[in-house]
Amino acid sequence: MPSNTVILQAFVLPDRNFHEWLAVLRPYLEKFERVAVVRSPAGNNLNRFRNVTAVDAPMTWWQDSALTHIRRVYPSVVMVDVIDVDTPAALTPIVRRRVDNDDRYGERDNEPQHIFQRFVLEWPTSARPLAVLARFNADEEDGDLRRSLAMLTHEDADILCAAAGRVTAVGDSIQVESLVEAERWITTYEGVKNRHVAVGDEVELGQVMAKAAGDELRLIVQRPANGGISLLGLDNVMNPRDYIYIPQFRVRPLVDNLRVRKLPSTYASIIGNVFSWHLLEPQEHHGRAIEKVGNDGSWLKVRAVSGIEGYTAAWFLRGTTLEEGQVVFPGVNPAGVNLDIFHPMGKPEASRLGDMGWLRFGYNVSNLRGSEDIKAAFQRYRPHVEAYREAGYRIVFTTSHQTYGEGKAEFWPWSQMTDAKWGILIERFADMMAEIAAQWAGTGLVAAWQIWNEPDSLSGVASVPLPARNYGIMFDQVYRAIRSADSGVHIITAGFNSGPQRGSAYARQMLRALPDDVRPDGLAFHPYGRGVNGHPHYSMFGHIDESVWAYSSVLPDKPLWITEWGVLDRPDDDPAQIARYATDMMRYLKRQYPGRIATMIWYAWAQGMHNGFGLVDGAGNPRPPLTQRFLSA
Repeated sequence: MPSNTVILQAFVLPDRNFHEWLAVLRPYLEKFERVAVVRSPAGNNLNRFRNVTAVDAPMTWWQDSALTHIRRVYPSVVMVDVIDVDTPAALTPIVRRRVDNDDRYGERDNEPQHIFQRFVLEWPTSARPLAVLARFNADEEDGDLRRSLAMLTHEDADILCAAAGRVTAVGDSIQVESLVEAERWITTYEGVKNRHVAVGDEVELGQVMAKAAGDELRLIVQRPANGGISLLGLDNVMNPRDYIYIPQFRVRPLVDNLRVRKLPSTYASIIGNVFSWHLLEPQEHHGRAIEKVGNDGSWLKVRAVSGIEGYTAAWFLRGTTLEEGQVVFPGVNPAGVNLDIFHPMGKPEASRLGDMGWLRFGYNVSNLRGSEDIKAAFQRYRPHVEAYREAGYRIVFTTSHQTYGEGKAEFWPWSQMTDAKWGILIERFADMMAEIAAQWAGTGLVAAWQIWNEPDSLSGVASVPLPARNYGIMFDQVYRAIRSADSGVHIITAGFNSGPQRGSAYARQMLRALPDDVRPDGLAFHPYGRGVNGHPHYSMFGHIDESVWAYSSVLPDKPLWITEWGVLDRPDDDPAQIARYATDMMRYLKRQYPGRIATMIWYAWAQGMHNGFGLVDGAGNPRPPLTQRFLSA
């Protein structure tokens, strides 16, 4: 049955009496997740869905046959599940049976056959990006005949089974025979080493079969007795391109402000722009689309999350999947708040925190006097973190001068730090973080460590700035220290707060100081004084888009973490105005950049926790309507 990598299902209902059909389908939609209801195939692109369940009612499909229609018009649909009924009443018992049996596609009742599969090849290498190096039979006119499709990989990348079946040959290549709808298909993988399979093995879709011998994997497809051509000593050879299906296939622009046009031409009208952090959904057959990506003169029809749909220059695109650097914590509300266990109002009961997803603490070991007692710090934080985590909240710990350095005379005043002094601090700080990370590793309590805080700050009032090159060295060493103890936790950059232009330039300089094997899991920033239109008192520095665009261009394939934002130094403002500013901002970011923003953490929970406008007042009382609106946003 279909790959369980992702479920993409459309349930197509007739247009006539649509609401009666939909009413019958309600129990099915409540039972099974990720089902898109499509009202009639007319005008809808079913190529977006891997699996289609089709009600084969009269006057709905071409030639009154859902299977014929879908196979002819929608080449990207892999599995067709045909329900042959005339009325909503006839659909009712089928829906009830599937719901009761937990049988999404009616597999238990496939006699007579109503489930029809198409032979497809999923992407056969773990290497990224996705790219075609040479097409099948590429330059036939020049005599450059190719019986394979050459795909980009890299040495030692996993070679994955692209179509389930039985291994029939193993040598310099691996050959797998698949039976789909009683038809025989043979897939040969050339350019492999360290083979993990033997002749006669049954291999599953996505199973690791070998390692890549180099930077090119060649795929050959044969369809014995049913078609193809004779080519270079092989019979029944087919073009592998025509069978490629890539779950969650997306393309990412290589440049910002890439134009999307109404037609595939530089002379066509421009209907929008896309950016390097966008993941675009190809609106063409996957195999044909991936052949276009990266090729001069090719145009690809795409669709952006914003709804823009049109053609863009494929030579400015690279192939990837939806999994790359987007939603880090699926289902977790990105809204959160900063807490402080040293403040009397800074550690509220978990029951007061509403529907937020995130809590952030500064990890204070020094305790104002240069303490290095990490055991005492661990014991101080752990009971609070356990209670919050048990209630379902994710925890971000922010390290800083309060973790190591504060209160030590050798580093004071901070304004007189030198490269040599930073070198000493960084080495000791990294050693400490290796031990701290080991204390928390394996507990499941910490989602992310933020390394330092506001190193690009212009004022240094509440933070300790340092040159970007020194911060790059710090991130490298502390990242390695944390990773040595915990391979699963997220490690993100400091929250940059000097604005989109200066802050993103600082981030780029810091990243240039990192070796190739160290890469942040996300980039954090603090967009104080920014927001959406209609809030001039709280968005005096500009629109939040400027920050999202600038920081996204630094690490396009990683999420952004807003680890501090809010209203500073305005304690007497009307909470209703703050509530409108905060909720408008959060709704805008969730709608405009779905999956792009991992966290939106307000500073701070209570009034009096430094200079932020608290979600509650200095006595811990709610501030209507701000408190309720934020906690439910």
